[in-house]
Amino acid sequence: MVKKKDNEVTQLSLFSNQVEKDTQKKPRPKNIPATKNTDASASGFGWRFQVMAGIVLSIHNIKELKSVEIEGSTEDVELKFNDKDPEYIQVKAVQGNPIDTKDNTKAALAMNTLINTSNITNGEYSKLVYVVNFMNPLDLDGSLLNAFWLPRMDAPFIRPYNSLPRNAKQFVQGRIKLARKQLAKGKYLDTVDHFDLNRLYVVTILVSSNDQDEQNYSVLEGVLDNFFSELKLSLKRAKINNVKNMLVNRYLANAGSKESKKNHEEITKEILVWRMIFEIIDEVPNTFYDDIPAELPDELDLYENDFIKQQVEDIDVINKVLAGINRYVKGTTPKNREVKEFVENKWMEYRETFPLGDDPLVQEYGIKMIMLRILNGERIIERIKKGVNL
Repeated sequence: MVKKKDNEVTQLSLFSNQVEKDTQKKPRPKNIPATKNTDASASGFGWRFQVMAGIVLSIHNIKELKSVEIEGSTEDVELKFNDKDPEYIQVKAVQGNPIDTKDNTKAALAMNTLINTSNITNGEYSKLVYVVNFMNPLDLDGSLLNAFWLPRMDAPFIRPYNSLPRNAKQFVQGRIKLARKQLAKGKYLDTVDHFDLNRLYVVTILVSSNDQDEQNYSVLEGVLDNFFSELKLSLKRAKINNVKNMLVNRYLANAGSKESKKNHEEITKEILVWRMIFEIIDEVPNTFYDDIPAELPDELDLYENDFIKQQVEDIDVINKVLAGINRYVKGTTPKNREVKEFVENKWMEYRETFPLGDDPLVQEYGIKMIMLRILNGERIIERIKKGVNL
């Protein structure tokens, strides 16, 4: 049964007869599979979908987000927040067309793990979330599916358990029973004392397992569209594509191996947001290129790539440059002439912040170019920072 709060009616009463031996059982270790059945999440596609779900739900929760961890210590995806308990997310994927394919065993496996997580955390969570890549995770018939479960290709479809139709709730309850039997059979703790249906959510993020499907990342693109629209940023399609491609290449492209340490990193909101910012603030005055040696442009591109790889996840880079111009113009809005003077006169003060490079001339103009990108993008940077509570 659910841990009761003041004046709250206990849910899952059909599970209230707990055997005394449950108090001596322990939760299942995360590295022990829920069952011995082969699961799509073990495949390369399943792992990539897991990362995709983590990034999509991170952006969806960006205002409150503190960090996201893929393959966290407790769940597939763990969202952490500044002002509330973590959100634990169990991700299940199926191969094939997400519209036509379904697999009811996924729900039981997910409930198995989420019940286990509720016990590991002693109920200290804000949400327990079951995420799939296919249309019909709750085994709804045609009419109910069309009425209650209509995921789109450009957004995650998120529903709390309490909003589900009766048939869907019955399906979830059946999967919970089966999950508890699985846990008990494995001699693990199967109590639902901490499993709160008020905090259970089901999510569909439509993604095909076909790598050639051009719609594979449409949900990510749609989430980014909505994110920038809420910030009242009117961006060219090319810039949104730059952000999408960065996320795909940085966080998804080589996510097939769970052994890679990079795939286990905890990604802070700062890292996620600053990487997106650098894909947007790409404006450099044409006059800059008029004043540089003719052979440098290609080398500057390489220098900038090295900078992004080495330093862009350090938010102090941007903060230092913006603080510097603010001091230089004494708090007033800088004019183009003042921006140019500041970069020419002060770039050497930022050498320690940027990669050294092999050629001092490339370093000089590389630093100047990146400083100009930051300064010309100041309004965008400030709007994004404010919009995501940075």
